[in-house]
Amino acid sequence: MTKKFEKLLHYFKKMSPLKKVLIVFVVLLIFIIVVKQPGSDSSKRRESARFFIPKLVIADVHEIQVSNLSQEKEVILEKKEGEWRVANGHFFPADSEKVDNFLKAMHALKEKSLVSKNPERMAIFSVDEKNGTHIQVWNKKEHAIADFYVGETIPDGQYIRRADESEVFQTTPTLLPFLIEDVDGWKDKTLLSVNEKNVRRIVLKNPKEEMALEKKGEDWRVVQPEDYEAEPLAVRTLFEQLGKVQADSFADSVEGSQADFEQADYKLSVRLTDDSLKLVLFSGPNEGGQYFAKNPESNFIYSVSQPLIDNIFGLEFKAEAAQ
Repeated sequence: MTKKFEKLLHYFKKMSPLKKVLIVFVVLLIFIIVVKQPGSDSSKRRESARFFIPKLVIADVHEIQVSNLSQEKEVILEKKEGEWRVANGHFFPADSEKVDNFLKAMHALKEKSLVSKNPERMAIFSVDEKNGTHIQVWNKKEHAIADFYVGETIPDGQYIRRADESEVFQTTPTLLPFLIEDVDGWKDKTLLSVNEKNVRRIVLKNPKEEMALEKKGEDWRVVQPEDYEAEPLAVRTLFEQLGKVQADSFADSVEGSQADFEQADYKLSVRLTDDSLKLVLFSGPNEGGQYFAKNPESNFIYSVSQPLIDNIFGLEFKAEAAQ
């Protein structure tokens, strides 16, 4: 073997530089073909890692259905023109962040152990058709990507059974935060979402006064009703709130129609650097201590609690030393 290798090495040394380059190229090409061959792609690697839905590609998902007998209505989430909608709620905009997190959780599902193969034991783990939560996932061509039942929860996970099989698996991570949501829970209740770098002026109006903040260079100043440098921590806290101002729920249609937004008790006005205006109006509180909220860009009326009002309009922007 050694003599053969020495002959090959001697022959290789006598070759012209061009032949040497060609041989190295061919060897590298063969290596790439062998290593990166069909069947060694990411989906196969996912299968070998015992993923519960090995062929799930998040970008390909077009529709999700979640059916649970404990919920009044099944949840149908559908992607329309790149945006997620709650299809069985008059196509309300869906909370895209929540949908993405749900898909990521399903994508990460791993089979930790097989706990049963007996069809008669499915009810014990609540993965039968009567007790389980039925989840179906389709792609754009309406081909099923996943069809399974989720049952009893366990630490960091749950029991799961594929719809056409009797095998019950213990899987992680948990899907529970998404399964307890009803139809309304999936609707987008975002009143406002802005990033500080895109904002140049904010007006906060409460029943007592109207306060305006403006960006001056790299700093924020209160310019109305007085002029002083805004306390940085208060500004940071404000923008943490404005990153996603979300209502608690949709208001009752009858009560919401009685809200007086012409004389709003609280008004949040945000002027962006492109000179566009974002506005949220709050009216209340009502007898239940809730405020009605409206974004003029939307036809919906929402309900928000006192803490949200306090977190936005209750901030103190004057430093203690300046008071």
